[in-house]
Amino acid sequence: MRYLDPGFRYVRAQGPARVRSREDALRDGLNCVALAHLVTRDLFGYTLPASYQSLELIRDREHFEPVAGPGQMQAGDLVWLGVDHPLVGLADFIPRYSGDELLNFDEFPVNHVAMGTGMRENGDHLLLHASTVDGTNALWPLRQFGQHARYSRIYSIQRLRQELR
Repeated sequence: MRYLDPGFRYVRAQGPARVRSREDALRDGLNCVALAHLVTRDLFGYTLPASYQSLELIRDREHFEPVAGPGQMQAGDLVWLGVDHPLVGLADFIPRYSGDELLNFDEFPVNHVAMGTGMRENGDHLLLHASTVDGTNALWPLRQFGQHARYSRIYSIQRLRQELR
C-alpha cells in the first residue's frame, strides 16, 4: 500500500534500470515494470536483474513460475495484460532493440503488468499498477482492466519461485 502515494507519477521511460529505489521512483517517476521490480524486492527481499523489462520477465522461468489462473492469485503475483487480438502472438514476437529500448514495442502484445495485492473488492482481485490512465500508481479490480482495449486479455500470471523468497 505504500506505493499508492500520489507523489508517484507514471513515466514510460522510467524502467527498472533507472528506478532502483522508492526514492528514485518518487523523484523521477516510474513505469509498470519498474513498479513490479520494486514491489518484488520489498515484498520478498529479492532483487530481479535490472535489465529485465517486460519481455524478459514474462518469458522468465528462472525466477518465476506460472499461476494457473486468477483463482489461484496471491499477493505479489505478476499479472501480464495486453491486447485481445495482437499483430504478433506472444510466442512469435521477436524483439528489436536499440540499446535498452525496445524498438518494436507496438507489436508486443503485452502492454502492462500489475501486481496481485491479495485483497478483494466485491469478490474481484485488487491489483496494484503504475497506471497510464491515472498518471500515478493505482489499485484497480481485475475486471476494470478489461474496460481498456490495451489491457483486455490476461497473458500470464506469474509467481516468484518459492526458493527465491
